[in-house]
Amino acid sequence: MSSAPRSYHESAGKSTGDAERDEVLKEVMVAGRELGLSFLSLNAATARALTMHPTDAWIMSYLQSVPADSPVSPGDIAKVTDLTTGAVTGVIDRLEANGYVTRERDPHDRRKVIIRPAKKSKKIAEAFRPTIEDAVELGLAYSTAELRIITRYLHESKAITERTITRLRDL
Repeated sequence: MSSAPRSYHESAGKSTGDAERDEVLKEVMVAGRELGLSFLSLNAATARALTMHPTDAWIMSYLQSVPADSPVSPGDIAKVTDLTTGAVTGVIDRLEANGYVTRERDPHDRRKVIIRPAKKSKKIAEAFRPTIEDAVELGLAYSTAELRIITRYLHESKAITERTITRLRDL
């Protein structure tokens, strides 16, 4: 009787042959999954606290992560969220009606619309200030070399996720 794989990497036929390393890899994979799920819960809790739809909170989070000098169009939001442009228009309508975003004409192409967080969106940023402060404190506990490794892992994990999204869109 064969034993079932104990982890993602073992089920993918990627056992390292080193029990300790296999266990740590399993822990990393599980921690990553749990982090992703906690981000979903955080978004839902944020939406509830701000009495907005979870999709609205998700899009506001995205808008606040983009540098202020980088224009964001409804098409950009649709691409990042995998929502239809019609759905994005509905979200932008709600956010604008509630004072969270403004629509502006692109100064370089008057046919394009740029979406920017409005002053009221600072309320959302303030709700996250303790979280950001805690994250900074956590980061300070690591050396520069360790932070570079963590950053590389996160960027490469994001790339894997994006490849998976592309593959799923093509199904």
